[in-house]
Amino acid sequence: MERKEFLKTLGGAAAFAVVFPCLGGCSKSEDSSTESATSDLPFSIDITDPSYSDLADNGGYIIKNNTVVAKDLSGNYLAATNLCSHEQKRKVIFQNDEYYCTEHGAKFDLSGNGKNSEGSGGITIYKTSLNGNVLTISA
Repeated sequence: MERKEFLKTLGGAAAFAVVFPCLGGCSKSEDSSTESATSDLPFSIDITDPSYSDLADNGGYIIKNNTVVAKDLSGNYLAATNLCSHEQKRKVIFQNDEYYCTEHGAKFDLSGNGKNSEGSGGITIYKTSLNGNVLTISA
């Protein structure tokens, strides 16, 4: 018996009940590295907290709340979205005193401007302020 004939014998409601669960398996699954949501701003971190020890050294960075928080080679704290403008993947990191997308190699300067064709869309830069040991990141 062909599938079409089988479904006809089940009737409309029964066919739907059998086929519907299969439809979910055929749909494109959402890649957890792609998101359209914005970063959760503002937020603050205590830079003396051991969880953020990567910020102790110039050139270090962390990812928190969909944000790359970094300390540039001059010792300034910076922040930017980790959402790359090239293909909307949350793969932006900080390396060599620039933002870099590990997905396709997009590069961005410290102002968020693209440095190559993949980064031509730029990325969003956030404000940082340090008060004692508390670093605040805001829009």
